Amino acid sequence: MATDALTAAADELYGLVPEEFTAARNARAKDAKAAGDRDLGDHIGALKKPSPAAWIVNQLVRRHPDELDELHDLGEELREAQASGDGRALTRIGGERRKLLSTLLQRAIELADAADGSPSRAVLDEVEQTFIAATVDEAASGALATGRLVRSLQAVGFEPVDLDGAVAGEASAAPRPKRRLERTAREREGPAGDRAERAAQAERDARAERDRAARKQAETDLRDARERADAAQRALAEAEDLLHAAEWNADELRDERHELETRLKELRTEISEAERDEREAERVRAKAAIAADRARDDVEAAEAALDGLD
Repeated sequence: MATDALTAAADELYGLVPEEFTAARNARAKDAKAAGDRDLGDHIGALKKPSPAAWIVNQLVRRHPDELDELHDLGEELREAQASGDGRALTRIGGERRKLLSTLLQRAIELADAADGSPSRAVLDEVEQTFIAATVDEAASGALATGRLVRSLQAVGFEPVDLDGAVAGEASAAPRPKRRLERTAREREGPAGDRAERAAQAERDARAERDRAARKQAETDLRDARERADAAQRALAEAEDLLHAAEWNADELRDERHELETRLKELRTEISEAERDEREAERVRAKAAIAADRARDDVEAAEAALDGLD
């Protein structure tokens, strides 16, 4: 099976509205098998319908690439600032990310409304968590850029995001986002920004000795609060995953029921035609039996007449 063929099929399918997905997937799988590639057909047939949040994210990737590029750039800056411990940069980037997420969520609402499917708060939360995950983890950013997400993504702190089963087709086939921002925050600030940063660093160093104990306690409290929040978020994510799994399963079963009902109607028609053919064949057989009996009588009569001549 050619993975690029599967990815091409997935690219098309995950750009469709949810109502068209199952029928289009089954048709593509059937075409692949008819063309002699049963393995490809089986893999296409196994593609899962995207969750509501994943569908919205996939559409935003396709329709608003500039804003998704900006999210990718913010993610790179965020990870660099986290690695270097640059508190000022983290604060700035966090503010920019919140503003961009607000814009993307508004886009999500407009997109879903246009498709006659106003998203619930839970779905919008999943959309937001997916975008956050893409800024935390580079691999998650690449997965999002494919536009072929099957489910939403979830980040836990700065740990690697779980991408198992999250992307349809080849995750490595994701196009690299265009680079809109060619300068880092430090480059944008220029020499004046560097001098201000050095002065601020000296001031932070002077204050560090005075408030070390208070900072340590604050960091401990913050860590504990984050751990509790992360635990609660994971519990919520697990509950939502269970709900979405049940929704997907019910949706798939409804699709299968529709196909089976259609086939049942076809079978009933075929049975009626077969029974009609059976009755007609029985009438023909009965006529043939009568004709055979008459022919045997004629043979016996002819034989008797022949015997009488001897």
